[in-house]
Amino acid sequence: MPTFLHGIADYVVGLGMVLLAFASGAEGPGFAAYLALGLFAIVYALLTDYELGWRPILTMPAHLAFDAGFAVAMLLLPIVFTLPVMLVWTSVIIAFMAGVLVATTKMR
Repeated sequence: MPTFLHGIADYVVGLGMVLLAFASGAEGPGFAAYLALGLFAIVYALLTDYELGWRPILTMPAHLAFDAGFAVAMLLLPIVFTLPVMLVWTSVIIAFMAGVLVATTKMR
C-alpha cells in the first residue's frame, strides 16, 4: 500500500474512533481509552514523515511499529474495558486493518 493511502487510513480511523467513542454511548474508562487511542492515532500520523504528515519526526518504520502496537491495543481494549457491543466489533476490525496496513505498506 502506498504511504499516501496509509495516511488517509490513519486519519479516517483516528477520527472515526473519536466519533464512535461519543456516538456509541460508551462510558468511563472504556470511553476514555477508545477516545485516547483515536487521538493518539491522529497525533502519530501528524508526526510521521509521509505525504500527509505535518511534522516529519517519525520515520515510516517507526510509524509501522506504532501501528503494530496500536493493533495489539485495539485487540486488548474489549478484554480490559467494558465497551458497547458496537465498539467491541469495531476494535477487532480496526486491529485487523492495522495489521494489514503494517504488512502491506511500502516504505517508499
